[in-house]
Amino acid sequence: MLTLTGPGGVGKSRLALQLAEQSRRAFTDGVGLVELADLQQGDLVAQSVASVFGLRDETSRPVERLADYLRDKHVLLIMDNCEHLVEACAVLISKLLAAAPQVRVLATSRHVLGTEGEQVLRVPPLSLPADEDRQLGEQQVGTDAVTLFAERATAADSTFQVTEANRDAVIALCQRLEGMPLALELAAARLRAVDIEQVLARLDDALGLLTTGQRTVPPRQQTLEATVAWSYHLCSPGEQHLWNQLSIFSGGFTLDAAEHICRVPDDEQHGVFDLLSGLVDKSIVQRSHPTNDQPMRYTLPEVLRQFGHTQLAASGDENAVRSRHRDYFAELASRGEQDYCSSRDLDWFRQVHREHANLRAALDFSLTQPEQAPTTLTIAMQLRPFWLHSGYNHEGYRWLCTALEHATAATPLRARALSTASLLAALLSETDKAKYLLAESRQLTSQIRADEAAAEATLASALLAFADGDSDEALRLARLAAQRCRAAGIQGVATESLSAATVFALGIDDPTAGELAQELLSLTTSQEAHLLKALALWLVGLAHWRENNQQAAQEHLGQALELFTQSEQPLVIAHCLDGLAWSAASSGDYYRAARLMGAARTRWKRNHLSLAHAMTARFGADRQHFVRAALGDSAFNAAFDRGANSTLEEIINYALGKRAPESQQTAPSAASALLTTRETEIAEHVAHGLSNKEIASKLVISTRTVDTHVDHILHKLGVHSRTQIAMWISDHKGLS
Repeated sequence: MLTLTGPGGVGKSRLALQLAEQSRRAFTDGVGLVELADLQQGDLVAQSVASVFGLRDETSRPVERLADYLRDKHVLLIMDNCEHLVEACAVLISKLLAAAPQVRVLATSRHVLGTEGEQVLRVPPLSLPADEDRQLGEQQVGTDAVTLFAERATAADSTFQVTEANRDAVIALCQRLEGMPLALELAAARLRAVDIEQVLARLDDALGLLTTGQRTVPPRQQTLEATVAWSYHLCSPGEQHLWNQLSIFSGGFTLDAAEHICRVPDDEQHGVFDLLSGLVDKSIVQRSHPTNDQPMRYTLPEVLRQFGHTQLAASGDENAVRSRHRDYFAELASRGEQDYCSSRDLDWFRQVHREHANLRAALDFSLTQPEQAPTTLTIAMQLRPFWLHSGYNHEGYRWLCTALEHATAATPLRARALSTASLLAALLSETDKAKYLLAESRQLTSQIRADEAAAEATLASALLAFADGDSDEALRLARLAAQRCRAAGIQGVATESLSAATVFALGIDDPTAGELAQELLSLTTSQEAHLLKALALWLVGLAHWRENNQQAAQEHLGQALELFTQSEQPLVIAHCLDGLAWSAASSGDYYRAARLMGAARTRWKRNHLSLAHAMTARFGADRQHFVRAALGDSAFNAAFDRGANSTLEEIINYALGKRAPESQQTAPSAASALLTTRETEIAEHVAHGLSNKEIASKLVISTRTVDTHVDHILHKLGVHSRTQIAMWISDHKGLS
């Protein structure tokens, strides 16, 4: 473990990223970057790390799950901005390093973390020209500080150049700012309005004033603070006011959010848009280019955000701004129940993903205000579809339980939150806790009328019945839950209940399974929902598979996979790959089945929602043994490993029968030309799992001759193992 330390703005994060890029090839299982600046909850650090590796938050023991996943991985984990979560980061890192000997950690922090074996590198500022070397003239432009300043100054003013006339001023400014990168960038941005000599003169005045007196921070940190303060005071009053308010955002913000949450002074002539544009021009606010029709997104660098927050707290306006922030993102959460069952579902899920950090901040703020406890509970409950489908079950469960501790009034809201928490606990296999929460919800609904809570509690009861091994009772309760949820007007939970009923019916070969699946498909089609319709298509496909209608099965499962891919749901993609594999096996396409099984296995390893897996795993429990017996161990392993090592894009293209991009393909005719007829024949026998001795006997040639041919095949194909020969053959010749 290596920790890069130093004051804010010295370039720790950029250095970490550069180190990662240069050493990427040394880590066979990749590099994971975890940005912690916007995370305020220490108990979510493990989840944040897990999400970087594609692990869903579906266990109540995230640290153990993460350690188990990384146990045999050779990865570099970068944890950026650890200083406000030192204890949580140190504990997690210690456990990961103890469990996973090939994991390396690169952390950035203003403070040493104090973990065992930690190596510390204090990041220095950029190199500076010395006073006595100024006569070297143009050579000084090559020092790091001058180079960075010149690059940023040119970005601010395209006519700027370091010349003989301004060289002394540039060098003096870089020395005055002690080579601190962020300070240099802020100063360079001023060249839009004034020349370099004016920047230096005004900066000298500001630094002289702001760094005098008894200070407890190191001189270099004083320099940065003074530079930030100088930049702040050069902003207009309206820009300063906006800067302060923007500091409450986590993970960035959109113009719409800024305009709804931020206020301008009564005497300010400009609106939020104009003031924000001014902060962008001054390099205070950074702007990211939108993609996929997403709105422009803005961020404050962490050092500047912290400065603005200090000013906001001192102004006495923080509570008012945070209240507007909470209300704005509460409105986003409130759309969940309706958008979930509509054509707007994917837009809502994507927006919630983008604003996840802001939603966490809104929930955190509400917990600090006792009178807002019901609001906290409402937000956490309305995000239920997001928790459930986006891999954040444990986080949603955590927020609900915390909010329930604060919102103790006997209300329908509390009853519904208890039933929602019970359902999430059941999915996390926290059965005892789920039963406790369910009992409390039922007790409350016996005292007050809470139809929605009672209906959702029935679905939780169905899941618990399944967990207890009573699939018949689980089916009965799930069908009852669907009826009750429809009557209560909670359409999303009604659809989920019908989905669960279909799964349970398939699991026990109930004759109504196909009928239930078709009912679900009709319902979700009428809703125009993407995610829930994909779920229905998957279940219809499984029903056709069980009925041995493989063409219909593969058609529906393929449609489900395409929709799930749009909704970026890795768990249900694994379900679809399993279903397509079972159907392929039933059709006699054993190589395809094995390859899809391998791909599904990789996705399942990243998803640990044990109850959901148990609900469907029994469908194909005997399929893998059947396919292995049909192919033989060697060919099965080759195909299985091929699928397991495929990227998500590759395996989806394969599952859907799509051609890979031309740049990723080798034309079969050209590929076949790589091998002679005899080499191709031997390669096919290798693919079928025969040893060199067995091949020699079959072809009536010597084992040494086969050895030579196999060496030539490996060399010509540019591969290193017999398994890779089998993969190549499967792509270009096929396996009978």
